[in-house]
Amino acid sequence: MLELTPPLVLLSGPAGFGEYLKLIDHKYVGGAILKTITFHPKEGNPTPRMADGDFYVINRIGLENPGIHRFVEDLPELPIPMIASLGGDSFEEYLEVAHVFKKVADRFCAVEFNFSCPNVKEGGLSIVRNRERWSDLLRELRRVLPESFLIAKVGIEGIFVEEAAEMVKDAGWEGITLVNTVRGLHFEKDTVILGGLSGPILKPIALRAVYEVKRRFPELFVIASGGVYSVEDAKEFLSVGADVIGIGSALFKDPGIVEEIGKYLMEVRR
Repeated sequence: MLELTPPLVLLSGPAGFGEYLKLIDHKYVGGAILKTITFHPKEGNPTPRMADGDFYVINRIGLENPGIHRFVEDLPELPIPMIASLGGDSFEEYLEVAHVFKKVADRFCAVEFNFSCPNVKEGGLSIVRNRERWSDLLRELRRVLPESFLIAKVGIEGIFVEEAAEMVKDAGWEGITLVNTVRGLHFEKDTVILGGLSGPILKPIALRAVYEVKRRFPELFVIASGGVYSVEDAKEFLSVGADVIGIGSALFKDPGIVEEIGKYLMEVRR
C-alpha cells in the first residue's frame, strides 16, 4: 500500500511541477502529482484557458507539457514524494510514454495514468470508450511497469466509475483517482469557454463516486478528487472511504487551505 504522510496530495494540473510548494509548509503535504506528460510536447490550448463562477472553476489548459523525453532528461526535484502523471493521444502513445518513463520510475512513489482529460481531442476520456482495448492497455501498462504503484485517473463521462474500478482492479492496478473534471461551458461576456469543470460544485459527484467504488472494491487505493476546499470537505471524503485527499483548484483560491487540511489529517491518522 502507498503510504503518504499526511494522506494529502496536490493534484495533477494545479500542482504543476511543485511551484505551489513555495507557499506551503512541506510537512503538511504527503505528495504531489505532477502535470500530465505525453509522448510529444504539447503547447496547450490558446487563451482564455481559465474562468470561474460562484461555485466552480473551468479550465482548458490542454495538457501543456514538455513531452516525455524532455521530462526524463530534466526531472524535477521536490522535497516531498512525487507521483508522475502520464497520458497520450492514442493507445500506442500510452505505451510509448510508459516505456520511456520506465528508466526513471524508481524516482517516483507511484504513477497515475490520466484516462479522462476533457480538454484534448484525442486520448483523455476518449480512451475508455473502447472497453476491450482499454482493458488490454491497462494490462500492457502493468507489464511495462511491473514494480510501480499504478493509479488510473478517471472521470464520470464515458464509463461508470464502478465499471472502471473493476477493470482497473482486474488488470492488477493498485489505485484509482476519483474524479477528474467534467466537461462544462462558461460564458465570459460573449465568449464561450469549453473546458473541464471543477470546484465545490463537483463535490457531491465525487463523494458518490468514492463511496460506490470503496463499497464494492475496498482493496482499491482511492485518491479523492473533486471540490475539496475545507477541512469539512476532507472529513466527508474520509467518511466515504478515501485513502488520500487530493487538492486541486482550491490551490488557486487559497494555498493556505493545504496546511489546514494537512494538519487535520495528521491528527486523525496518528
